Amino acid sequence: MAKIDVSLIEGYESMTPEQKITALEGYEMADPDYSGYVKKDVFDKTASELASTKKQLKEKMTDDEAAKQKEQEEREKLQKDYEALLHKTTVSEHKAKFLAMDYDEKLAQETAEAMADGDTDKVFANQQKYLEAYGKKVRAEALKDTPKPTPDGDGKIMTLEKFRKMSPQERYEYSVEHPTEYKELYGGNE
Repeated sequence: MAKIDVSLIEGYESMTPEQKITALEGYEMADPDYSGYVKKDVFDKTASELASTKKQLKEKMTDDEAAKQKEQEEREKLQKDYEALLHKTTVSEHKAKFLAMDYDEKLAQETAEAMADGDTDKVFANQQKYLEAYGKKVRAEALKDTPKPTPDGDGKIMTLEKFRKMSPQERYEYSVEHPTEYKELYGGNE
């Protein structure tokens, strides 16, 4: 609802409430300017005519035009399918390369998808994860292959010659303290 602009009523602020009511009752508003608008009945008629014309045009479309439209839709579908297949193939190729580099399955998949999508930040982040895991694996293997320190503390492995140079008491203590090494050394026979 439109409001009355009281600033257009002369002396409105200084009037008493009764005078204001009388002034408002006698106030005539100018008719609104609808020159930029379309009347609803005209709009509805035009929309109805447009829908009718579209329907007639569609009915008049020849079989050839319908075939062309169908062919275009099929081409677009084939193009989308081709792009999806190309993406899937690219991901598979990248994944195979990452698996060959000893990536774990999940990390290889994520990295291959990121590479195919052009997400270099994700590729570098996954490369960092791989390097950390690979470093741990290398350290674990290095520790596994490191020989155990020998009881004599010189860092050398106990040999049969060293064992024979020991006193009988030292030999006995060695055999009790290191039964596995003693068996390897003598093969179980003394």
